[in-house]
Amino acid sequence: MRKKILLAFFSIALVFTYAQKPINLFKADLSVLNIETTDIDSITFNSDKTKINIFKKDNSKTEININTIDSINFNTMYLQTLAVVDMPVLSNLLNTTASALINIKSTGGTSIIEKGICWGTSENPTIDNNKLPSTSFLASSKVDMSGLVASTNYYARAYAINSAGVSYSDQISFSTNNFSLPSIETISATFNYTTNKVTCVVKVNDNGGCALTERGICWSTKRNPTTADNKYVSGTSVGQFYAQTGTLDQNSIFYIRSFATNCMGTKYSNELSVQALMGNVTYTIQAGLETSQPEYYKLIKTAMDSTCWYYNRYTNFRGNVYVYYNAGIPTAQASYHGSIGFGPNTSYMWVGTAMHEMAHFVGSGTTTAWQSKLSGGVWTGTVASALLKSWTGETLKGDSNSNPIHFWPYGINYRNEITNLGSQQNQHEALIRHCKLVKAMVVDDAKVPSSW
Repeated sequence: MRKKILLAFFSIALVFTYAQKPINLFKADLSVLNIETTDIDSITFNSDKTKINIFKKDNSKTEININTIDSINFNTMYLQTLAVVDMPVLSNLLNTTASALINIKSTGGTSIIEKGICWGTSENPTIDNNKLPSTSFLASSKVDMSGLVASTNYYARAYAINSAGVSYSDQISFSTNNFSLPSIETISATFNYTTNKVTCVVKVNDNGGCALTERGICWSTKRNPTTADNKYVSGTSVGQFYAQTGTLDQNSIFYIRSFATNCMGTKYSNELSVQALMGNVTYTIQAGLETSQPEYYKLIKTAMDSTCWYYNRYTNFRGNVYVYYNAGIPTAQASYHGSIGFGPNTSYMWVGTAMHEMAHFVGSGTTTAWQSKLSGGVWTGTVASALLKSWTGETLKGDSNSNPIHFWPYGINYRNEITNLGSQQNQHEALIRHCKLVKAMVVDDAKVPSSW
């Protein structure tokens, strides 16, 4: 229909009413094609009626896509009229940035060379102040101002430039804001061994002056996780909330941060590291040993640090152990919920011996409840027995005398039980199995308390 109307329009207009006036073709990209009708020889359409061909008397030809034409008129004053610009409409007003919608109401009869917005701290700013041209060729377009100063009053006008000059809209006034990023902290992160998830307690202290759009936690096996890693979103209000991770691998260390997002961006909290530690075994070493026996102190401390790490990672024992040195101890010794002692033989000041003694400390071989589960040198508790069967198919055994205190395998009764396993990974796995067996025997089978 539009093509037929245009064809009829051209045919009638050129022959009759507007035979002596220029044709002004207004395009959607704000350009205007001005052609004197006295210069035109003929106007035709191409075969599929999608283009206009204007043939001039000087034998030149102008080809125009019909779908690019917005309107057509005949006007002899087109070179003397300024463009008409609407007052800009602001949005997304922040501290140093703002967006403005620019609309050209009339091109003034000739092509728009440039359009945009200008601003300043005094009234009626011009393009000689601050200006930002639009890159769009549409009548309505958005420009994004930057470089503003927070908490400052500004004036702004839209402008347009054509061959007649520069025209301005009415001015608007606005004030930039003084927003900040939110304030957020992660209070705690607790691993749940039933779900293998971490529950975090988080607090958003303030929203920075503009509404939150998102808050939650993010986590990763690498430091300083972001929302691009793994995240859990929980609400948009200020205050304390709970958030939970997805299922985590117990053999990895995870780093967790909470986050809150507002109009200024995303703020991350302090970072917490989480590893699946079931227990909380600590130790207090003999006072003065560091200065009186520095070599022994260093070896014992290293052994106990490693022992606590394994027991905390793979058991649920909780409590403090007193550790001391005594020259009269031939190897090492421990009592149930009493203490762990080391003698001067440094070959026993290593993680394996310390873990062996820790097993005695928590009740393995040192409680009647544990000893009652040995019958004829075979462990009768179902949980620990099934655990060992699942690993190696072996039967869990122990001393068969009237005072049983040792078990095997993985009792670490001798150093070579670990060192003969070859690779560091094999030795590491054996220490893990020791912990899991002690926990299964003492807590699950013998029902000895796991904390003190």
